[in-house]
Amino acid sequence: MTNHTADSLRQLLDCQLAEAKAKLDELHGLPVAAAPETVARTYDAIGRALGDVHGFSELFMAVHPDKAVRSCAEEVSQAISTFSTTLGLDREAYEAFARLELPAGADEGLARFVEHTLRDFRRSGVDQDEAGRAEIKALQEKLTLVGQAFDRNIMAGGRSLRLEEGHAALSGLPQDFLDAHPEDEDGSVTLSTDPTDFLPVLLYAQRDDVRRDLFMEFHTRAYPENQEVLADLLATRHELAVKLGYEHWAHWVCEDKMIRTADAAREFIESVAKRARPFGEKELAELLAELRTTDPEAERIEPWQSRHLMERVKKSRFQFDSQSVRPYFGYRKVIEGVLATTEALYGVEVRRNESEPVWHASVECYDVFESGELTARFYLDMFPREGKYKHAAMFNLVGGVRGEALPQAALVCNFPEPKDGDPALLLHDQVTTIFHEFGHLLHHLFAVQPWGRFAGIGCEWDFVEVPSQLYEEWAWSAGVLQRFATHHETGEPIPDALVDQLRAAEEYGKGLGVMGQMLYAMFALSLYDRDPSSISAGDLLERLQKEMTFFERVPGTAMECAFGHLHGYSASYYTYMWSLVIAKDFFGAFDGDLMDAERARRYREAVLAPGGARDAEAMAADFLGRPVAFEAWEAWLARA
Repeated sequence: MTNHTADSLRQLLDCQLAEAKAKLDELHGLPVAAAPETVARTYDAIGRALGDVHGFSELFMAVHPDKAVRSCAEEVSQAISTFSTTLGLDREAYEAFARLELPAGADEGLARFVEHTLRDFRRSGVDQDEAGRAEIKALQEKLTLVGQAFDRNIMAGGRSLRLEEGHAALSGLPQDFLDAHPEDEDGSVTLSTDPTDFLPVLLYAQRDDVRRDLFMEFHTRAYPENQEVLADLLATRHELAVKLGYEHWAHWVCEDKMIRTADAAREFIESVAKRARPFGEKELAELLAELRTTDPEAERIEPWQSRHLMERVKKSRFQFDSQSVRPYFGYRKVIEGVLATTEALYGVEVRRNESEPVWHASVECYDVFESGELTARFYLDMFPREGKYKHAAMFNLVGGVRGEALPQAALVCNFPEPKDGDPALLLHDQVTTIFHEFGHLLHHLFAVQPWGRFAGIGCEWDFVEVPSQLYEEWAWSAGVLQRFATHHETGEPIPDALVDQLRAAEEYGKGLGVMGQMLYAMFALSLYDRDPSSISAGDLLERLQKEMTFFERVPGTAMECAFGHLHGYSASYYTYMWSLVIAKDFFGAFDGDLMDAERARRYREAVLAPGGARDAEAMAADFLGRPVAFEAWEAWLARA
């Protein structure tokens, strides 16, 4: 599956589509009096027939080194989307479910499957007449193409910045960064807008103009290519939502989430922003005071200055330099440490599988065993290369169906690659990212269910970030870090005092950070909770930035063109903060002992293993013994 050519991927699609169509014909041919279990199992088999090829096509679009395979993967994704749209509008399939009468005491999984299938049919527009269904199908097919174009332009939209002064312009950057960016024959150095360059430069570069210039390049990625594409994406989604009977796209998106309504999402965003503002005001004043130590006439802080100023404040206030922890975080040690932590917590064994074919030489395959039995497989694609997705994500490849399908997933990141004796030292922020993505990974791999539709991460989408944000907490524990974070030269484990400083410094800047997240959440929601013909994305962002943060939009930037969540998450970027509230509450349930295997077992059983088989609210209450509360998040915000 993992070493496909374009031709073999097309052949796999043909085979899986044929199987799905055969199962659909089987559903159509069932007698009116067919048992509910028979109807549901036949329908579930349709989705499972396409699940594998869909998962790998989504991955290959983002990471495959062969452009022909990436293009083919787009075609595969389009074909699957077309089939899925047709299926969602299939009146005969819908009626097979609509006439079902479940007996009293029916299996909970079966009852939930029928309930959710009927809900999804309704949301797809199956109840409309033939002409209406044809219009919906055309809009859905257009959305697939427009969304792919938006994502493709972001992946291909990396920019670069050439510094004629070479290393002299990079004062403040660590030596290994300079080594990884040797001067050209003319003495210049070229930086990319990839995260491996962008984050260190904004943190450490002493020259304001270098930070500003790279900031400008970063925030003009996919511009102007995505300007019209984004407008088309917004307009088509709005047209589809109205056709389906909704006021706007945000109403449709929020309906099947924990939040339920777009109005509730707006209330949540406003409430969080209000709570964060006093903390942000205090932090802003401190950053401005710090800026004035080198620029006495400064009247305001520019967006490209804030990370660098926070780093300076942390140095003076907490005696902490984020570079001081990097020697303890060599890439390989971190990966091994995260794997060992996972093994200890969940009683699994993770083994490298070097015989499984992979799509690039740098990709690694791992198998997960429990009690000697192979239970899951995952891949790590962790280093940047041309044409590859630029950020961090977990890709669902195969959903785990009990007794039938092995769960599989891939982590995709862009970290420096260890080679030629270079340990590829990471920032702690990058260590946290690895724990975050492993949280997603475990959620998918542990959610093995008897129904394909509930396997993997099948929960409400605004709960999906809870396991990932919760696992980040392990990256801040001295007891956890000292298991693997040893100095790359001395071998000494990271000291308690340094971890304490790290934690204290991390607490700083949360007010501004939360306000920034709420800006993005409100921007995404406001693009989708109205007729987009009445707004300009750039003008909306400029207005919201003035209203919700202390910064102004930098003229000439077009952040919205590379804001990939506007496609994948659409109106629901609030998900990250909503999930963080829940994750902070969950964290308290571990009572300070993050390596407590019994608590981890309870968490796995209550939250990870069910996948989509239970409502998120019920899973959370089961684990906590009560409903989710805001207090833990509020205490976290206030702790600075």
